[in-house]
Amino acid sequence: MKKKREDRRRKMRLALAAWEIGRVRSGLGAKVGGLGVIVEELPAELIKAAAAQDIDLEIQILSPCFAHYDRRRLEKTGLYLPAQVEGHAFRFEVYEHVFEDGQKSIYFWDPGQLHWTHAGAIYPDDPFLALKLFASVCQAMAGYIAHTGFDTVHLHDYHVGLIPFYLGDELLERLPVHLTIHNASYQGIVPLLGGGYSSLDRIGLPGEELFHKYFDFFDNLNMMKACMLKVHETGGRITTVSGDLAGTWGYAAELREGHAAVWSRAYAQKGAPPGEVFVPNRHLDLFEKLPVAGITNGMSVNNRPENLPELRASTLQQMQAQQGPAPLFRNPIAHNEMIAADHDFDVERLEVKAGLKRLLHLEAFDSEPAMDPILLTAVGRLVAQKNLGLVVDIADRTLAYDPGVKFVILASAPESERSAEDAFRSLAFRHPGRVFYDSTFNLPLSKLILAGGDFCLIPSRFEPCGLVDFEASLLGNVVIGRRTGGLAKVAHCAYLYDWLDIRDRAGEASAFFGQIRAAIDTYRRDPGRHQRILREAMAIDASWDRSASQYVDLYRFGFLSQRWLAHRRELIDTFRRSLGRERALFVDFLRPAQDEYSDPLDWQLRRTLDEI
Repeated sequence: MKKKREDRRRKMRLALAAWEIGRVRSGLGAKVGGLGVIVEELPAELIKAAAAQDIDLEIQILSPCFAHYDRRRLEKTGLYLPAQVEGHAFRFEVYEHVFEDGQKSIYFWDPGQLHWTHAGAIYPDDPFLALKLFASVCQAMAGYIAHTGFDTVHLHDYHVGLIPFYLGDELLERLPVHLTIHNASYQGIVPLLGGGYSSLDRIGLPGEELFHKYFDFFDNLNMMKACMLKVHETGGRITTVSGDLAGTWGYAAELREGHAAVWSRAYAQKGAPPGEVFVPNRHLDLFEKLPVAGITNGMSVNNRPENLPELRASTLQQMQAQQGPAPLFRNPIAHNEMIAADHDFDVERLEVKAGLKRLLHLEAFDSEPAMDPILLTAVGRLVAQKNLGLVVDIADRTLAYDPGVKFVILASAPESERSAEDAFRSLAFRHPGRVFYDSTFNLPLSKLILAGGDFCLIPSRFEPCGLVDFEASLLGNVVIGRRTGGLAKVAHCAYLYDWLDIRDRAGEASAFFGQIRAAIDTYRRDPGRHQRILREAMAIDASWDRSASQYVDLYRFGFLSQRWLAHRRELIDTFRRSLGRERALFVDFLRPAQDEYSDPLDWQLRRTLDEI
C-alpha cells in the first residue's frame, strides 16, 4: 500500500533563489536579517508539507558563493555559466553542497564579482556596484535554471529579482515564477547611468524594450518594481511575510496603503495633522495595484523553550569549547550553572524560567535579585527600522514609575551608526544596578535574555514579519511593542500601541510608555492575569505547518495559472484568425474600457491585434 502511494506521488522540482540562506554555523551560509533565518528553515518544511499533498518535492537553493566560504568543502559541478556586465564577459563557476539535513545548495562564484565579500559584508553600499553584482549573479542563476530544468522558481527579495528577465519569455511561458518580498523598504533603486536604456544595456538587458515598461521609477531603476511586474504578468504570485492570502492584515495589508491612507489614519489617531508618516511601500504605488498575498512565516520548533539548544548544557559546553578560554557568560555563578545543567522548560515548568530570571539578573547586575524585579528586555540592532532609541526615551520615567523595574539591553549598531550605542551606555552609567547594556553580540546571552526576561520591548518602525516577537513570546517574555506588520500576530498576548506620526517622537514615547505602564500594573496588581497572558504567549502556534502548506499551494497555483494564460492565448489567437477580412473593422471599433469597467481579455486582444 505504501509503495502504491509513493508511486502516485507527483514530482516537483523547485529552484529557491536567495542572497542569504542562513546556515552561518556551517561556514557555508550567510545571515544578516530574517531572510537568512527563513531560507534556512523553509526548505525542510516545504518538503514535509508537499509530502502531505502527495508531492515529492526536490529543492535546490541557489545563492552566491561569498568569498569567506571554504570552497574546498564544496563540490564542483563542472558548470561554468556566462554573464556579461558593461560589455565584459566572464563565467561563474558553479558548486554544490548537501547539508546534513539533506538540503542541496547551489553556489555561484566569480572572483571578480565576489572577492570583496566576507561574513560581515555581502551587500554593496554603492548602488551601481550592487546593480552590476545582482545582475551578474542573476544571469548565472538563470543559466543554471535553464540548464538544469525546474518545474517552478521561488525568488526571495529583489536581489534575485532580475532572474525572470534573463530566463526569457519563451521559458517563462512554461515555468511559473513567484516572488516573496521580505522587506519592501529595500527595493534596489539605482540612479540612472547614461539614461534608462543605457543603464539596462550595461547589464545585458535591452533597455529600450524594458526600461519604461518595467524599471522606470522617478528616473531611477527599481529592481523590485520590475520583478513584481514580470512575475505578475507571467502568472506568478507576489507574497510577503505576514498577513493572509487576501491581504487583510499584517505587512500584506500595510503594503497596499499609499501616503494619503497612512496620513489619514495618523490624523485620526492623534486628532491633529501628523508631521510625517512612514509609508511601508516607500511610495511604489504598484503595491496598491497588484495583489500581494500574505503568508506568515513560521519558526522552527527548536525555538520553543523545551527544545532551545542554548538552554541545554551539552550545547553550551560545545560552544564554550569552540570559543576557547573566555567564558560564555560574564558572571561566574551564571556561567557555571548554565553550562552544568539543562534549563529547558515549558508552561508546566515555569519554576525553571524563574531560575533563568535569577541567572539573568546575576549576569546583568552581578547580584541576586531582591524582592521581585521586573526585567524589561530588548535584543536587536540599533537601526532606524527597530526604533530601539525609543527605549532610552522612556527609560527614566519607567524606572521612576516602579523601583523594581530593570532594563537588560543587548543591541549593537552598524559601523556607520555607532553613535546610537552612546545613549544606551550613558543610560547604564546613570543607572547602575538597574540598566544593563551590552553591544557585543553573544548568542547564549541573547537566548538567556529572552528566556529570563519578563517583557520584551519591540517598538519597531516597521516589522514585515517579526521573528523576535515569536521568539520572546514562546519563551514567556511578553511583548510590549508597536502594532505594525507581523507584530500584529501576537496582539492577543501582548501590549501593543498604535502610533504613525514618526516626527512626533514625544507622542510615540508616551504611547509606548502607556503600554509599559499597563504591563507593569498587570504584573504587580493582577498576577493571575499576567500568568494567563504569559501562558497564552507560550502556547502560540508558531509552526511552519500552515505557512509551508500555503507555499506548496502557491506552487500548484502557478501551474494552473500557466494553463489559464495558455488558454487565453489560444482563445485570442483563434478569434484573431477568425476575423479574416473584417479585422480592420474590428480594430477600428475595439476600445477596451478603463478602470473598474476594464476587461483584461479585451486589452490583451487589443495589444495582440496592434502588434500585428
